[in-house]
Amino acid sequence: MGMVFFRSILCFFYLFLSFVAYKSEYPWYSDRRIEETMTAVERKNTILNILKTQEIVEVTQLCKKLDVSKVTIRADLDDLESRGLLVRTHGGAVLPENQKLVRLISNTLNEYPQEKARIANLASTLLKAGETVIIDSGSTTVHIADFIAERHPAMVVTNSLLVMDKLRGDEDFELFIAGGLYRKEGSSAIGSYTCSCFERIHADILFMGASGVSIDEGITCTNLIEADTKRSMIKHSNRVVLLADHSKMGKISTAHVCDWSSIDYLVTDAISNEAKQKLEERGVVVMIAGA
Repeated sequence: MGMVFFRSILCFFYLFLSFVAYKSEYPWYSDRRIEETMTAVERKNTILNILKTQEIVEVTQLCKKLDVSKVTIRADLDDLESRGLLVRTHGGAVLPENQKLVRLISNTLNEYPQEKARIANLASTLLKAGETVIIDSGSTTVHIADFIAERHPAMVVTNSLLVMDKLRGDEDFELFIAGGLYRKEGSSAIGSYTCSCFERIHADILFMGASGVSIDEGITCTNLIEADTKRSMIKHSNRVVLLADHSKMGKISTAHVCDWSSIDYLVTDAISNEAKQKLEERGVVVMIAGA
């Protein structure tokens, strides 16, 4: 029995020596996976750098520049899209937003705060007791949280961290957080996972924000992925209330969210009589928050 044990130890010892000798002769063996991973990271960073300079890339162009197959490039683009760093198009990809036009919500919160609070207060009157409500992210919609408790909703669903922070201590209703890809510019969650959260609920009313409000072009925002998230909210809500102060009127941002046919109410602080009439002709109820 002792001889068998001794032979087993000796066998393992020889195997260990063989492995050490092999590794010293072929040092690339143990580092190959790390090298491949680093190459993939560098390749994806190169794709993003190209996008920043020309705003759109094609698969065939990237194949030639990076000397890899279409399958590899498509996999890279899919991974980058899942992380919210680009949006896939037919045959290529684009940036989800124009960084030069994007503004932090910490800055927009300080613009027209009194007007935004009045808009939110008026909009909150559309919420009925016992209803389920979605509150979108935004510098105007965040004020809805200040008036929500007195309307006695059954459940509040939001993708906004600012709204969540305001409502987290309230025990009179359920608070559901739609998680996903964190977008620091809006302090919110966006993307496919966020959309899947909204697909699991049915809301009575949605309070939605926007970067641009145009009579002819409809509702827009600055981020393509955020636009998808807003459309998911709209799809799973009975009534859609758009909150927008006068500075958003007449503006058109990068990503189209929806046409006016998807909006039931527009709550603002100022709007021209001509614009108000056109919207009312399309079935939109226009509410103006006075001083």
